[in-house]
Amino acid sequence: MSTRMYGRWEQPRSAGFFGLTWGVSLLGLGLVITVMVSFMITRSLEFAGAVLLGAAVVFVPLAVTRNGRTGWELLLLRVQFARARSRGELTYRSGRFSRLPGLAKLPGLLADSRLTEYETPGGKRFAMLHIRRSDHYTVIVRVIPRGKELVDQAQIDSWVDGFGQFLASQSRGGEVVAVTAVLDNTVETRLKQTREVTRLIRPNAPDFATAVMKEAAADSGGVGVRIEARIAITYRAIGKGRIRRDQAEQAREIGQRLQSVLSQLARAGLPATPLHAWEVLGLVRSRFDLASQRDVEAAGAQIVQSQSWDSVGPLAHHDRWDHYVHDGARSITWEMDGAPRGAVMETVLEELLRPRPDLPRKRVAIVYRLHSAAEATSLVDSDFRDAVAAEQTERGISSAAARIRVGNTSAAREEQARGAGLTRFGVLVTVTDHLDADLPGIEASVKGMAAASRLTVRRCYGYQAAGFAASLGIGLILPEHASISERVSG
Repeated sequence: MSTRMYGRWEQPRSAGFFGLTWGVSLLGLGLVITVMVSFMITRSLEFAGAVLLGAAVVFVPLAVTRNGRTGWELLLLRVQFARARSRGELTYRSGRFSRLPGLAKLPGLLADSRLTEYETPGGKRFAMLHIRRSDHYTVIVRVIPRGKELVDQAQIDSWVDGFGQFLASQSRGGEVVAVTAVLDNTVETRLKQTREVTRLIRPNAPDFATAVMKEAAADSGGVGVRIEARIAITYRAIGKGRIRRDQAEQAREIGQRLQSVLSQLARAGLPATPLHAWEVLGLVRSRFDLASQRDVEAAGAQIVQSQSWDSVGPLAHHDRWDHYVHDGARSITWEMDGAPRGAVMETVLEELLRPRPDLPRKRVAIVYRLHSAAEATSLVDSDFRDAVAAEQTERGISSAAARIRVGNTSAAREEQARGAGLTRFGVLVTVTDHLDADLPGIEASVKGMAAASRLTVRRCYGYQAAGFAASLGIGLILPEHASISERVSG
């Protein structure tokens, strides 16, 4: 049986002169004309030189990029970070002696979020998160990946197709902003399995069977790392007028769609169950405060008696340029800088996702940002035109790359015409450890895993706290909260 390959992804880029984007090329041309006209009018070399210097200051930072960012982006990011630090916005303190005693609200972009619980028409309860700043509603489902052991390749290919169909179906109505798939590695406390084994043991069970069950629950084998998988579906406000502003109406609309989501995920080999409010509370609390994990798991559903959404945030945090400090822990988040080059198999991310004892708290979030059918048609046609224009202007090695891009965009047009969806995707990788963690060692390990998965990653410099919150997979979509205009991104 032949092995199926995947690929043909392209980053949208308008074609301009000398490898620049079309917008930057037009700006450069306009600046050249401005310099020439200024000299013709004034007949002064000094004035024309000053105009030329100003044009260079504007143009060069747009033309020169570093790690995928233009000079203007890097400069604005530094300025914004410095202003936030001068205002004290990078440090957060809550708890008993804070300005709001007794509260530990989530900081930053999650500060105006709300957690509620509703019920589907079929009787399944689900938690719903509302981020009021972007007016997004998110439902989180727990999934149990089947794995590939004792599964033939045809079944694996069918599951991959099923997940692709799930993403395509979510994009058709234009109501879904993003789908975030999270694979979370955390330290195994064995409290959950102990509680489950205790529930299964009958009072009249034989002593030998009871002893075997208890021994299985207390087994300390393995690497001591537990894998948790979940998928978050983030919706725009649905409907018009009063319905858009009524949270209960939004929950009703989303609840009606939820059963279809669960069915589609089951066909993709991902049996799913919606998370309840108490599970989301425990999830967020234990990720911000590592010491609370055992207490959270021991409390189970009873956590709602001692915690609320306004008390699951960190008691203290400090957002630094290259890492994030929160409640006695230190986290680093990386983002995908480039997708795997060429065709890959479905196992391409296996090394990045595999649990490791030296990185027991590692979280990988894959964010799929979906386009509606109308947007997809316009985008694939635009990408194809830009690729053809680039092929006609490039020479040498660049021409070969441009020719490949034409083939990829042409294939995307054909697949979209046959009903396939169009999706932008990115990856966030977060590693959390104690304050005395070996940061250079963590950096080397993550870079090695990313390289083995054919990904290029870069640190989320200047927005580590936001990156940490986004990788939780609870509905925070970073591009929807961007503070730097796309006009300076080249």
